[in-house]
This record gives sequence, C-alpha cells and structure tokens, in this order.
Amino acid sequence: MHTDDIIKIALDLVEMTELPNDSAVYVPGENIGSILYGIDIGVGELLYAKEQEFDCVIAHHPVGLINHFEVFQRHQDQMISKGVPKEVAQKVINKKMLGFKFGSHARNYDAVPSFARLIGIPFLNIHCPSDELGRRLITASIEELVEKKGDPLLYEVKTHLEDSFAEFREAKTKIEIAKGEENDLLGNWIFSHGALTNGGFDVAECYYQYNVDTIIYIHIAPTDLFQILKLDHGQLIITGHLASDSIGINPFLDKLKENDIQITAVGGLIR
Repeated sequence: MHTDDIIKIALDLVEMTELPNDSAVYVPGENIGSILYGIDIGVGELLYAKEQEFDCVIAHHPVGLINHFEVFQRHQDQMISKGVPKEVAQKVINKKMLGFKFGSHARNYDAVPSFARLIGIPFLNIHCPSDELGRRLITASIEELVEKKGDPLLYEVKTHLEDSFAEFREAKTKIEIAKGEENDLLGNWIFSHGALTNGGFDVAECYYQYNVDTIIYIHIAPTDLFQILKLDHGQLIITGHLASDSIGINPFLDKLKENDIQITAVGGLIR
C-alpha cells in the first residue's frame, strides 16, 4: 500500500475529495504493511518506529503545517446550520483565524517532518477526516436519543454516549457537564467538532446568542471555560479529547486492517 492509498481510505470514509489543510503526507512511501499510529507523534516515536522496522508512521494531530488553521473555517458552516447569520459567523471565525495565522509564524513547523526525512521513514498525519467522522458518529448517537426521548436531560445525554461508545467508557477522563445541571433539558444543541479545534468562548457565546441551549465540545481551555461560566445562560458538555478523537480514528484503522495492514497504536489512542 502507498501513502496515497492510505489517504484515499481516510477521505472516502467521509466523502471528501481533497486532503484538508490540517492533514498532510510529510514523507511519502510505498509497500506499506505495518503502521505505528499515534494521536501525537514526535521524534521519539519516529525513531522507535524506524528501529522496530515499521513501514510507516501516522499521526492524528498535525506536526508540520503552517496553514492548518484554515480548517477552523468549518465552524462557520456548523454555526450557520444552527441559525447564526453568515455575516455574524464570519466575523467571529475571522477573528479567531487571525490569531491562529500569526501563531503559525512562531511554530517550528519542520522539526518533526525533517527528522522523518532524515531517517527515511514514511510519515503523514490525518486530522480533519477522522474528526469529521467522529462528529458524524457522535451527532447521530445524540440524534437517536433525541428521537427516543424528545428532549432528554443532560445526564441522559452523558449516560447515552457512555453506553454507546466503548471509547467513552474506557477513557480516564469522563464526560462532564461543565455548565448546567444534570436535570436540565438538552434543548437546542450542537456537537461542535471536526473544525481543527473547539471554538472557545467566542463561538460558544455566538451560539448562545442565537438560541442554542447546549454546546458539546470535546475539550476547552480553562480561560474560555471561565468566560462561559460567567454567562447567565447556556449549557456546556465536554466529552473528552482522547476518547472523542478515538471514536473517529478507529473506523479508519479498521479499514486499514481490512487491507492487511498491521496497526500498532500508541500515544493516547483508545482502541
């Protein structure tokens, strides 16, 4: 198998035709029969993979890109789908993306890819396609609950997700109701994921202003959380980073296994 074939498998799972800007092949390769996969990959993992004669290394998170922030634009479509006017969503997203853009100038974007090239091991990362798959799977699961219950309570959403996905049950971090009470109604909701990273306070506040009652993020920075907690309205559920990422990654790895690829998972993947 070639690295291009691996990319196609990931894209086909979510009907994408092009690799998003937060994913890339840093070192192409062919005749791949074994893969070391990690949510985060650094120089140490690359060296281990080379010593153990793995054919390829795949990371989830990007390690060598400067334009990955453009994927954050996907938040705009999600916001519009929940009734946020396009011009309002654009303003919020553009502000966040400006910070990401200049943050890229400070990043040593070639540190890990250059080492992969030096030791000669095929290396790539696939981020958005897996996150988008996870977004669809978790969203569909909550929709099932809503169809059954009408308007479930927050604790029922938490319990349903834990019952539905082994990744949530096995994670050391547990799904948390970060804002709101267990017996509050879910109401109008959004599972905000698959757009590089969470939208933080700015995106959340915008959702709340346009009648979204409950936002579900996979993680959030403390500074953003504290700002959200100061608001007198809105609810927030945090599902957990590694578990939520793993839900979108595992079907991709299963497809690789179906193609006779041996997978060794490290670096936080819950499999």
